[in-house]
Amino acid sequence: MKHAYNVGFVFISLSIIFVLGETNVTPSEQCQGQNFDNLSERIQIIPCRKTGCKLQKGTNTTVIFKFKPDQEVKTLVNDVYADIGGIPLPFIGVTGVSACPQVTRSDGSPAPCPLAAGEEYTYTNVFPIESFYPSVKLRVHWALLDGDKKIICFEVPAVITPPKH
Repeated sequence: MKHAYNVGFVFISLSIIFVLGETNVTPSEQCQGQNFDNLSERIQIIPCRKTGCKLQKGTNTTVIFKFKPDQEVKTLVNDVYADIGGIPLPFIGVTGVSACPQVTRSDGSPAPCPLAAGEEYTYTNVFPIESFYPSVKLRVHWALLDGDKKIICFEVPAVITPPKH
């Protein structure tokens, strides 16, 4: 009987890992003219699937990604917008805001700016999908800037969906 329990537990555990692995895949792409190493392995947006992200109005979206600056970063600012039919619409409350408070070192401790060159950092941000956003397909453009220099930049296909009732 103990063997059957262990097999069932292993099956359930593997099923959960598979489902979580599938739901945490983020279909990120390089920004035009940029090339960041292993970009798709560095980025996780929740909720996302292999084909895109469904951003439901009235919920929060979590963005987590790792980056390693090649030079000291004095200031780090979010540059986040929705590209809808070639028109960039900024995410209110995210674009133009300092990203320094959302950055940690690999051990999880806060990493206040300036950031050192060659050290890996993790950025985590939770932001709302506002009820007034249009229900539309879009591309989310996310970059962290130090002045005009892009420290990391990626785009993700997404759709904003109505709230569930």
